[in-house]
Parts: sequence; C-alpha cells; structure tokens
Amino acid sequence: MSGPNLWQKVKKGNIKAFETLYKSYFTSLCLYSYGLIPDEELVKEIVNDVFLKIWDKRRDIDIRYGIKPYLFRCVHNACLDHMRLKKSLRQYQSTDISDKIRDLADTDEEYIFQQISIKKLEEDVTMSIDQLPARCREIFILSRYEMLSYTEISERLNISVNTVKTQISRALDGLRISLKKYL
Repeated sequence: MSGPNLWQKVKKGNIKAFETLYKSYFTSLCLYSYGLIPDEELVKEIVNDVFLKIWDKRRDIDIRYGIKPYLFRCVHNACLDHMRLKKSLRQYQSTDISDKIRDLADTDEEYIFQQISIKKLEEDVTMSIDQLPARCREIFILSRYEMLSYTEISERLNISVNTVKTQISRALDGLRISLKKYL
C-alpha cells in the first residue's frame, strides 16, 4: 500500500491503512517537528494529535499533491499554532513590569544574546529568501518548507526536474552569499 491508494483506503475508514500511514510517517514527522519545538514529548503529542484530527476528518480531506507534503504541512501548522498559543499565553500573564525586569536581570546574559542572535538569523534568512527571483523563491519554498520532492515540484509547476535542480542550486548559492556571515 502506498501513496494515493493508501490515502483512499484511509478515507474509506480502513484502520489498517491508517496504521500503515501512521507507522510510515510518525518518526519523520516527529524529527521535523523537533526542529521547530525541541521538546520530544510535546512533539510526539502534536504529531499524534495531527493524526487523530486527520482520522476524524478523513472523509472531508481532499489531498491533491500527495500525502507526505500534506502531513508535513499539517504538522508544521500544528507546531506554529502551539508556538502562537504559548506566546499569547505568556503575553497575557499578569506580572508587573518590575517582575519582568527582575526576571530579565536574573536570566543568563549569554542565553539572552543567543536568543537575539537566533532571531536575527531567522530575520536574515527570511529576508534572503524574499530577495531570490520569484520563480527561484517559489521552487525553494516548495522544496524546503512544503517538503516536496523535485519530481513533485516539476509536476506541480509543469517544469522539468533539471529546472527544479538548477533553481534550487541557484537559491542555495544566493543564500550562501547573503548569509555568509553566519557560515
């Protein structure tokens, strides 16, 4: 069982097909999520929740570009939702400004500078990607953020696999140049 056939069986309620889907992608989805949220137990919980939601809504889900990119996008979005929720909860905690200043003073300065550096790197990466030529940027985002294979990108954009490879290579070269201070 693989690909579209597997999804069609899941969609029809085949629990064995769902188990196969789960076993096939659980580990790679957790590894991907761990890059966004470095908490192993939380990551497992998020990925399990995504699979539960997919099972619950399987009849209504229309997967057009393959199950793998769909799963990775769902998990990516779930991680972002978790981070947004965590951030908003922190913003609404009722502590006065003097407590925040005291906490900041007690925090390890090196950690603070690391967090500032990471934020700056993220901003620079985003800016560098935004500066890529439009088609190159689109292909790079499909590859790196939507986790599509070169073949899937070529089919989606109706271009050759070699064009995809060339554009990814150009994107990476451009990013190496614009982000050389980090390398």
